[in-house]
Parts: sequence; structure tokens; C-alpha cells
Amino acid sequence: MNSRVLIVADDAAARALCRRILQREGYEVSEACDALEALAQIGRSLPDVIIIDVMMRNLDGLECTRRLRADPATREIPIIMVSARTEAEDIEAGLEAGVDEYIVKPFRHKELALRVRSVARLYRSKRELIRSNEFRGEQARALEILLELSRSIVGAGSLDTIVERIVMAAAELTVSRRVSIMLPDREGNHLTVARAIGMDEEAAAAVRVPVGGAIAGQVFLSGESVVVNTPDEQMPQPNQYDSAFFASVPLISGALSAADRVVGVLNVTERYGGRPFDESELEYVDLLCNMAGSAVDEFMTHQARDEARDSIVAALATLAEYRDVDTGRHLERVIGYATILAEELRKVESFRVEIDDQFLQDLLRAMPLHDIGKVAIPDHILLKPGKLTPAETAIMRQHAEKGAETLRSVMKRAPGARFLKMAEQIAGSHHEWCDGSGYPGGLKGEDIPLAARIAALADVYDALTTKRPYKGAMLHEKAVQIIREACGSQFDAAVVEAFVRREAEFARLAAELADDPASSAGAGPLPMMATG
Repeated sequence: MNSRVLIVADDAAARALCRRILQREGYEVSEACDALEALAQIGRSLPDVIIIDVMMRNLDGLECTRRLRADPATREIPIIMVSARTEAEDIEAGLEAGVDEYIVKPFRHKELALRVRSVARLYRSKRELIRSNEFRGEQARALEILLELSRSIVGAGSLDTIVERIVMAAAELTVSRRVSIMLPDREGNHLTVARAIGMDEEAAAAVRVPVGGAIAGQVFLSGESVVVNTPDEQMPQPNQYDSAFFASVPLISGALSAADRVVGVLNVTERYGGRPFDESELEYVDLLCNMAGSAVDEFMTHQARDEARDSIVAALATLAEYRDVDTGRHLERVIGYATILAEELRKVESFRVEIDDQFLQDLLRAMPLHDIGKVAIPDHILLKPGKLTPAETAIMRQHAEKGAETLRSVMKRAPGARFLKMAEQIAGSHHEWCDGSGYPGGLKGEDIPLAARIAALADVYDALTTKRPYKGAMLHEKAVQIIREACGSQFDAAVVEAFVRREAEFARLAAELADDPASSAGAGPLPMMATG
């Protein structure tokens, strides 16, 4: 592209002469009859070289030069001053104002052409260097964002965390206000917003885009990303859904792909400054979409495997409960009781580190397996309506060891399932007593895993307050009294203290999840401590 030269002089003949000289050299030439007109033109379109006279009406060439040098947008544009003044102080004044060259009238035609060529070439080289540095800087910024995204999603513990970090990285990478990620629903027929910024939360939560419909739905179906940089470009059949995501152009709707399938869609719009996406930026966005697609797909695949595995294990736990008559909603209740206790203990300084989010998540999944060992107990003992003989009691107590053995076997086949380790501890130790008189190992105090100490109290409270064939349901207040009396002997003192602080919630949950609400607060006799 030819360099663009602006000639600024109030002498029309002088302007015409300069125009003829420079046009013969292949330059694009424009003119301004004074400095004020020149400043207005430069504000609309920046030239590559400015040739300016000193003496002009309204504003002289020296003051115009000073203003151009004070403006960051025009500071680097080369300026050649043409003047009939030949005194040293005149030339110094021009150079001090900021001109790059000072040519004395009358000038030789060849001299003007050579001076313009020299400053234009220098300016072009400087601009290329600046652009190169800017590109490398932008490249470094983009790669830093993508590298940090890669690091952050590797250890992410949930899909929500993954999509949140992807959305934030996309907003930073593209310098955009409105970014969203859409994922398919379980049926795969609609896309819903998994995470968004720059959108109304209620509106985002209500959107369900049919696969194949609207821009995002078409991108998900085809796997082909859509980029619209200017209002004149063709939009792919927009409809009412699109206004929620695309407030303005430029916009991107990118396919989050993994292997040979699309797992989601990234929508980007409302870019700061409204600058179109250039080729390098689109490459960065494409790389981000590939990273995001792989991360989402890997997590969802693992999640599906985890859900399948958990379903199998949960089915075993439910099977154990079904074999134990009249346990009703026992699993739901003990999970709730254990969760309440763990959340309360977490407030205590000595437990804060051990009871983290992962502990609570594992406890939620492990508690249903506390009595899984009952699968191995013969029906005539498990289902016996009356009191067990000493021999039968010994067999019944084997369910703790059997449960732990069963879960250790499952762990060998699913080593990544962290909750199974806690489930094994609970199954094997929730009948241990803090004074060492429990079973199967006679463990004492803190030798009993914390999760098992929590499960022990939750299980006993449920046994005390629910009706069984051989007993009635005890009043909540009586159950609280018995548990407090067993503090330090059967139960961990800290767990009992947590129970006492939250015992009203136990009573409420017991009523909500009662097998028979009419008899949930019954006062039938219980001749001995319930230990399951």
C-alpha cells in the first residue's frame, strides 16, 4: 500500500506543486488549506507523512506541530516543515517544535521526494516494529491466559468450577462483556446455560435453546463455529433466542469439541471497543474451545462412570435395607443426621481441617453403605422379630466386618472412588465404642475413624426414635437423654456436643422422614441401648 501524505499550506500553488511531485512518486496525496483543517482531517484519518508550511493564517506550522506531538495518536507521524526562513534560529525552532525534517524554499523537486521517502520508510519500519511487539505481547498474554486455564481446570472438582473458569478465561481473552457456555440437557434435545457473565441470571436460567435452532443450537448440531465481525455480515438465521446471548457484533458462537463430538457451545459478544476479531484472536478462541471441550467431556465421562458405579453400590446398600424389615426411610434419615453432625463439628477448630468439602461429599455417599454387610447375614437372624440369642448376636455382629471386607473388594476395582475408603471405615467401625467395649475390633477414642464416630451416633439415634417389630419409637427427648448419658463411653464427646447443639434439627428431620408419621413420636418401651 502506498504511503499517504498530507500537505498543509495556505498557498494553493505551493500545495499543487508538492502534489504533482509526490503523485509522480506514487504517493497518495491529500491537502489542507490551513492547520485547523489539517487537524480535523488527521482526526478522521491518520496520514503517513505530513508536509507543513510555517506561516499560515489562524494557526502557524510550529504550533500545529506541537499539538500533533502532544497527542499520543499522532505523536509518531513524521513531519517535514517547508519554509522560506533560512536563519539558524528558525530551523532550531522547527526542530524544537518536533519536526523531523526542515526544507528551505525554494527546494529541489528531487530533494522533497527523497526526504518524504526517507521519513516514510522510517515510519513504516517503526510501525511494523511496534505491531510486531504488540503481536508478541498479545500472543504472550493469550498463551498465559490459556496456560492458567489449563492449570486451573486440571484439578477442578466440579463441572460448575470448570465452566466458570472457562467463561472467565474467554472473557479475558476476547476482552468481552458477555460470555456464556451452554451444555445439552440429559435428553440431549436442548441447550441450557451452564455459566454466564454479562447476562441477567433469571433470564439465563430460563433459556432452553433447541438443538439445531438459533445460532448456538446450529453450532452444536453442526460442530461449525460462527463468527460475525460486522453488521453487514450474514447472520445464520437468528431468532428470538439469540438476543439473550448476542447483544452486538462482533460475536462468536464456538463449538466445544472433544474427539469427534460436540459437548457444548461458547458464546461471546459485546466486545470492549467493538473491534472485529482478527485471525490470530480467532485461533486463540479456537484453541480455548478445544481445551474447554476436552475438559468438559472428560469430566462428564468420568461423572457418568462415577454415577454408574455409585448407582451399583447404592443398589447394594438398598438391597441390604430391603432385607432388613421395617427400616423404611432409615438411609435417608441417617444420611441427614450424619451431615448435620459433620457440619456442626466443622465449626470446631480441631476438626476444621479434617472436615472439608471433600469429607462432607464423601460422607454423603458413604453413609448409605454403613450396613451393607447385612447382605451376608442369614434371613432367619436378620429378620427375627424377637430378641437374638448370644450365638445369633455373634453372627449378627459379623455384618460390620463383612461390610468392610465387601467395600475393600469394591475399592480394588474402583481405586478412584475416594468415598469408598470412608464407607469401609464406617461399615467396619460404626459399632465401636469410645471406651473400647464395642465391636468388631474393640477400638478406643480417636483410633475409631471420625466418620465412623459420626455414623455411630446417627445410627443409634435413628434406632432409638423409630418403631421396630420388637419395640416402639422412643420420644426424642428420651433419646437425647440416653445419648448424653453415653457420652465418653459409647459416643465421642465432641460428637455428642455437636448433637446437643443441633438436636432440634434431628427432631425435625425425624418427623419429616418418619416411616409412619402417626407413630414417629411414640413412647413404646426400649429395654436396652440400640446398637443395630
